[in-house]
Amino acid sequence: MDLVDTLRKKIDVLEDGEYVPGLKAVLLHIETAFRHLSRGQEIDDDTAFTDAIYRTNQAFEGSVKEAYRVLAGHDPAKKRPFDIENYLEQNNIFRSRVLSQLTTYRTEWRNPSAHDYKLDFDESEAFLAIVSVSAFACLLLDQIAERLAYTRSQAEAEAQKAALEASLAQTLNAGLLVRVTELLNQFCAIHLPSLSSSGKATESQVVGALHGFLSSAAPELAVQTEARLNAEKSFRADLLVSRGAEKVVVELKRRLMKQSYANAVAQVEHYLLIGGIKDGILLFLPDAPSDMERLDAVVPGIDGRLVVLSPVGFNPSLNRTAPGLRPPAVG
Repeated sequence: MDLVDTLRKKIDVLEDGEYVPGLKAVLLHIETAFRHLSRGQEIDDDTAFTDAIYRTNQAFEGSVKEAYRVLAGHDPAKKRPFDIENYLEQNNIFRSRVLSQLTTYRTEWRNPSAHDYKLDFDESEAFLAIVSVSAFACLLLDQIAERLAYTRSQAEAEAQKAALEASLAQTLNAGLLVRVTELLNQFCAIHLPSLSSSGKATESQVVGALHGFLSSAAPELAVQTEARLNAEKSFRADLLVSRGAEKVVVELKRRLMKQSYANAVAQVEHYLLIGGIKDGILLFLPDAPSDMERLDAVVPGIDGRLVVLSPVGFNPSLNRTAPGLRPPAVG
């Protein structure tokens, strides 16, 4: 994987904002760190490896500052990195995966190099530092993209709130599975995020947009993204929607192929099983705003229910032959 290219693409899909110059500076620091690494490898200049880590430190601190700007909504100017990091941690701003990468980089590379000016680093340490800060920046950019999409989608839904309330009024007092299914139908038909200049919206952007839409159209619902389903396992659903004791797992997919369809069904069934949740929705996202077709099925073994939503025109025979998917019993 080309880490620099991955980072560049994650920045390119973001809409313009004050955070863009800072994120591009982060990318430049990582590119420069790679060049220092190459220089050290090519001409046996060991100082280049230490130079690489000083650059990754700059990338790390720049990433944290832009996260503070976007995720916390505060200007990082004149704020010490120490204070920003404490704020982000104490207020649970970072997701667990992002926080894990932050802790790793800060403990292994930033703190030692910042507090002991006599330290020198070798080639392996420079390489690991670059990979570590790149992983941190990638995960952080996904969270930033999701938050920006959330804010934009929420505002768009608020502007159409009266029309949304009218169209969704019949499901207000319905069961949660019915309510969320109709909300997803509305989202796909009207509120699917527009394409970025570089192509399709990313999965992080779609998750953020859906979360923002739900927060406005159905404020009575509690929505978690990247929701951990079991404390002892690392399985996470794209969204977990709750209302009182009712819960619905929502999993998003981008492609419609026979093998991936069957795997996606099995994935949601597994999520329901390990999470002790009865209801799930598998949403195959359309490429553009579209009406959706619905298939209802039972989940064997847990008395569960699964709703599959796919764009109109998707081959219905594929739905009915997917392994593990059974239509609900009649009567």
